[in-house]
Amino acid sequence: MSIHNTTPRFEKAKIPRFHRLDVAHISAIEALYTSFPFLRQRMEIHMPFSRARSTFSSGSLWLWPKFDKRPVGYLIFLEGFSPCIWFPERQEGMTFRWLLPPSFSQQGATICLANLLAGESVLQIEDIIVYEGRDLWSHQTFSERWLLLRQFWHSLPPDQPLLAFQPRVVTPIPLSEWHLHYHSAVYWIIQTDQARQPRWYWRDVVTVVEHKPVEFIAPVMKRSAEIINVLCALCLPYANMSLPDTYSLVSQEGTALGMASIPNMAMSLELRGKMVTKGVPVEVVWKPAFQKYQVMRILPEHTPITTASFFFHRT
Repeated sequence: MSIHNTTPRFEKAKIPRFHRLDVAHISAIEALYTSFPFLRQRMEIHMPFSRARSTFSSGSLWLWPKFDKRPVGYLIFLEGFSPCIWFPERQEGMTFRWLLPPSFSQQGATICLANLLAGESVLQIEDIIVYEGRDLWSHQTFSERWLLLRQFWHSLPPDQPLLAFQPRVVTPIPLSEWHLHYHSAVYWIIQTDQARQPRWYWRDVVTVVEHKPVEFIAPVMKRSAEIINVLCALCLPYANMSLPDTYSLVSQEGTALGMASIPNMAMSLELRGKMVTKGVPVEVVWKPAFQKYQVMRILPEHTPITTASFFFHRT
């Protein structure tokens, strides 16, 4: 019996990207609701049309696109458990394989607001409401919390080879610059710069989005003049005549395109200086008055010569 038939095969086990929370983990999250009762509140509220004018005309606002239509989740760092995202409305979540220092979260839990954009494999972190066991939501404005979020983010190890997504911190847009990023078809998060203030999510349903009809271009069998902008022919000395500065033009396949029309003395001298037996590539344009292709300029040596089918003026 061959040794290859008796040797066991060992295959590398595929490690799942996410794990569902176990009972102990869920119980620990529920205990956080007792320490921080505001976690039971809705963090995102749909803005009714009647509130839009008053909201946009009062106080400081920060905005960013909401690419995930689902409600925002809690990104939770809790000692003794893997980092996870928890969705309160669905009462479910998943853990991440996030590499953290051994002493991380010993000072207390840290909770961020985050959206998992599965289509882009991105975890977008948008706010920090609990930091090392301290309630930020009730006592700090959004701009203060966001600065602390940046500080917290820089304390995390940047190299995360086991994560199945790319984490990123959102960059809020001030109201004064919103017009530079605005699109009426996008849902927007609108965050007032206040403590204990849930953010709005809103979409413009007033502005009419213009949908330009797609122009249908029927298929054609004949090549169109719009397909190509530059015609490049090979310019050769015309040996059948003894006259000086007489040249013929051919296509890539060697098809004769007729005698070349030389527009001026400068072009004639330039051709004479560059002309060799094998010829030079030149840009040409059809001149109906002469019924010839006129040489417009000399092209670099290795410029591709146009195929004969593009020289549709020749019959």
